[in-house]
Amino acid sequence: MSISTSGNTAVTTEDCLACKYQRRRCPADCSFAPYFPHDREQQFKNMHKLFGMANVIKLIRTLKDPSKKDIAMRTIVVESGMRAKDPVGGCYRIIQELQHQIECKEAELDKIYYTIANCRAQNAHRLQMQTLKIDDGDHSQMMNKLPLVGFETEKLPNLSIKSDDNIGEK
Repeated sequence: MSISTSGNTAVTTEDCLACKYQRRRCPADCSFAPYFPHDREQQFKNMHKLFGMANVIKLIRTLKDPSKKDIAMRTIVVESGMRAKDPVGGCYRIIQELQHQIECKEAELDKIYYTIANCRAQNAHRLQMQTLKIDDGDHSQMMNKLPLVGFETEKLPNLSIKSDDNIGEK
């Protein structure tokens, strides 16, 4: 426990769990204090079990940039917590689940894009039919205006279109 005085009041702060584990006094600028305060014992135990205190200290000492130290410590805390919850999969299982969700959402999005394209094509076809002003009785006008895809129109014999009234009669 550290005691600091400011004016007439004495403020007591407890050592971080990393300093407590190493049996040393927690300095004011302790790099482990934000991540392992005295009230997060399970978080410290998870980190210590998975990585070991000596390895974490070595890792933090090799990093010079304070932002990289912060990212490394937060990553260590998250990974050790995930490994404690899921000893087999840990973070990897969560990453796999998130990737699967992304793939499902991408497939759903592709389906939506396909539906939108299909609706646009139907709408364009409907607009084309409205501009041609096709009359139900004048099939020759429709045959002349709409090209037959994949056929050579010059080689086709004259087609006669039968009305639906004669269907079923002999």
